[in-house]
Amino acid sequence: MIALDIDGVLADFIAPFLRVLEARMGNGPIDPESITDPNFINHPLITTEIISECMAKVSYDPKFWEALAPLPSAEQWQALDRLSCKNNLVFVTHRYERETYDIGQVTRDWLRKHGVSHPVVYFTQNHKSELIGKLNVELFVDDRHENCRDVAENTEAVVLMPHRSYNQSFNHPRVQRIQDLSELFVYLE
Repeated sequence: MIALDIDGVLADFIAPFLRVLEARMGNGPIDPESITDPNFINHPLITTEIISECMAKVSYDPKFWEALAPLPSAEQWQALDRLSCKNNLVFVTHRYERETYDIGQVTRDWLRKHGVSHPVVYFTQNHKSELIGKLNVELFVDDRHENCRDVAENTEAVVLMPHRSYNQSFNHPRVQRIQDLSELFVYLE
């Protein structure tokens, strides 16, 4: 069983979220390379209050999630669909469930739009390791270092982390860094 995170692994979350932050702050563009932590901690311009406000704003906006650009190539989506059709792939996300719309449906529709015909998506606000352990996941891919550490230290799953500007300082003996999702398929071979 393989589990993939969505935002930062399959969907470009950072670029559109930076546009939301820029609009809120009114200071002009924020350099994506200045984001050295996925939680925007210690950023010279972005306060915790603004981050929380903007996260709440996008969490209540289904159009934000529907419009996220895909990161994998068409061939990689086809490979993900093959894994999904064999019941070997699930998606695990920390996206917030809201009473005003069905984020589950929005997420499944987004995955279908990009080529996964029967996506199975799990939402959790707990540590991802709890779900990874229950699902007997053998291979987990996430871009956030705190999730990678959690799963590496609390499960037997192999953990892969795509290289991003905001996770480059993280190292862990049980977390393998990958440059591109194609390395996932090489690993599976």
